[in-house]
Amino acid sequence: MSRRDQTTSDAAAWALIAALVAGVVAMELRAPLWVDPWSAQALALACAGLSTAAVFYGRIRVRPNFSVVCTALMQMLIFTAIGSIFSYLITREGGALWDSTFERWDRLLGLEWLAYVRAVDARPWLVAPLRLAYASLIPQIVVLVLALGFTMRVTQLRQLIFAAMLTGTVTILLSAAFPAVSNYVHLGLTADDFRNVNPWAGYVHLADFNALRDGTMSVLQLPRMQGIVTFPSYHAGLAAVMLWGFWVSGMKWLRWSGSVVAIGTIVATPVDGGHYFVDVIAGVAIAVLCIALSARMIRWRPASSPLTALPFRRSRAAFAR
Repeated sequence: MSRRDQTTSDAAAWALIAALVAGVVAMELRAPLWVDPWSAQALALACAGLSTAAVFYGRIRVRPNFSVVCTALMQMLIFTAIGSIFSYLITREGGALWDSTFERWDRLLGLEWLAYVRAVDARPWLVAPLRLAYASLIPQIVVLVLALGFTMRVTQLRQLIFAAMLTGTVTILLSAAFPAVSNYVHLGLTADDFRNVNPWAGYVHLADFNALRDGTMSVLQLPRMQGIVTFPSYHAGLAAVMLWGFWVSGMKWLRWSGSVVAIGTIVATPVDGGHYFVDVIAGVAIAVLCIALSARMIRWRPASSPLTALPFRRSRAAFAR
């Protein structure tokens, strides 16, 4: 591994996760909402396996890049769970919906959301690829983590993970100030209004969103939680982070094929997610800023912090081999 990789660490990523946990605890103390611990069984098992593998490749059979790959996947799993809980808790803060404002902002930018969706709906050959691209974020993350890790691009991998988590954190925090549902819900559009486009993703979160705002939700179960953030769009923001990751991957086949999929995800977000164009623009802008900030944050190595030792110290020596 390169000397450049030796100057980076996972400390900032673990610190961000710790901050999110602290935020969840603070909000639970303020207004408790039961989180079903049994719903986290699959997460716990996956993290146990990944942490074991990370320690094994970090301390026993030293393969630093394998260890970083396992750590990165574990961090994304933990962040997804804690971030989902945090987004649900923060949604309870309520506030007037911003859908009419977002619709107006789109028009001020000269962007007509319904005309865009109708144009896609009129092209059946385009609907399925966009739907697949919209649903492909998790595979994109897994492919990039494995590709960057196994090709020894540890610095880019750590930056990718931190940028993805920071983008998600910022979008969740902003969503509390700008609550909204989706274009489909706001305009009352259903599958009957289209020939090929299925607006299910614009409605799948609605029951939970309303239950959180009116106080009728009594328990959170991780496998059943939905993405309930409309503005800014984390889907678009995360796709922008993936686009950056594919572009810096150093592998031409992955750069071009991955970039096409990531761009397709962004293009599909207003259609399959029912997002306003300003949601997408804001999500991408946040991602760009977070990518730039992550380049500095992954070099934060507090000497006195145990985070710098997670999950292993011995692997550092292997970086110099």
